[in-house]
Amino acid sequence: MLRDLTGEERAAYFRGIQPLWGGGLSEERFQSFQRRLADAPEAKDRYRLLGWFPDGSFTAAMKAYDLQASFAGRSLRVLGIGAVFTPPPLRRRGHAASMLRAAMKEYGSRGAHAAVLFSDIGVGYYERLGYRALESRECTVDFQALPRAPGATRPAMTGDEPMMSRLFAQSRTDRRTFALSRDGWTLQFQLRRLRELARARGMSEPEWGVVAEGRFGEGAAMVRFGRDAVDVLDAAWNSEPARDRLLGGLRECVQRVGRTRLRLWPTGQLRGLFSAPDRSTAVAMIAPLDGVGPLPEAGGPTELTLLDHI
Repeated sequence: MLRDLTGEERAAYFRGIQPLWGGGLSEERFQSFQRRLADAPEAKDRYRLLGWFPDGSFTAAMKAYDLQASFAGRSLRVLGIGAVFTPPPLRRRGHAASMLRAAMKEYGSRGAHAAVLFSDIGVGYYERLGYRALESRECTVDFQALPRAPGATRPAMTGDEPMMSRLFAQSRTDRRTFALSRDGWTLQFQLRRLRELARARGMSEPEWGVVAEGRFGEGAAMVRFGRDAVDVLDAAWNSEPARDRLLGGLRECVQRVGRTRLRLWPTGQLRGLFSAPDRSTAVAMIAPLDGVGPLPEAGGPTELTLLDHI
C-alpha cells in the first residue's frame, strides 16, 4: 500500500501541493520544476515521492529523504519527511497517519534510527504518531544590525561547493547535539532545487551564496531570496575576521537585492549572534524508529539550519 509514485500519480501530487508550496509558480511551471527535481541526478537513492494506496487508489503522499545525522557521539541514519498531503475530499480518515506509520516502519526495517520532520500544523498531530518537538528558533535581522564589510566578498560559484561543505561540516564539532550531517549531499540537492526553481521562473543561474576568502581565513554562506528577506540556509567560518567579512557581505547582499532583512535559524556558529525567539512554524520534530540508542528529548537543542528544511 506504500510505494513510489509514478506518472500521473506524481502529477496529481504536484497539483495538490502547488497551492500550498507553489511559491507563486503557475501549475504548469510548478509541475515541471518538481518533475525535474525528482528526476535530477542528486535525487537518486536519497529522495523519493511516496504514496499511500490502501484500496489501490491514491489517498495520500509525501516526500522522503534518506539522511545522515549524529547525536551524543553516535552516527544515525534518518528518514526525513516533507510535504505530507491528502486530497481534501479524503481528509480526516487517517490516510496520512497510516502512510506515515508505514513509511516509518519501512525505513526502520532498512536501518533508519529516527524520523525527522518540520511541522506547520502544530505539534499535537505528530505527537500522536510518536514524534516530539525539538528546539526551534529563528532570527530575523534588520540589515542595519549587520556589520559593514571590512573587505570584499564575492558570490558563490560553481566549484565552491566542496569548500562550503567542508566549512559547514567543520562547524559541527559538538556531536552531543542533534545535527544532520554535512556530507555535501544536502548542499548539492538544495542547490539543484534553487537552480530548477530559477529555471521555472525563467531566470539564469541563481545567486546562491556569499564567499569570503583570503589571508584572514575562509567564510561562506548559502542563501536564497525570499519575498521580503534573504534566507541564510547555512553559514560557517574558520576565523573571526572571516566571520566579520561574511556578515558584511550578507549585509551588502540584502541591500543589493532590495530586501531589508536577513532570516536564519541560530545553530552552529550562527548561534548567539542575534536575538532568536521560538518559532511557531516549521517546528522540528523527531521520532525513534528502532528504539535503540539515544535521541534528543523534547525541547532538546539541535544544529538544524534552513538548509535542512527541504
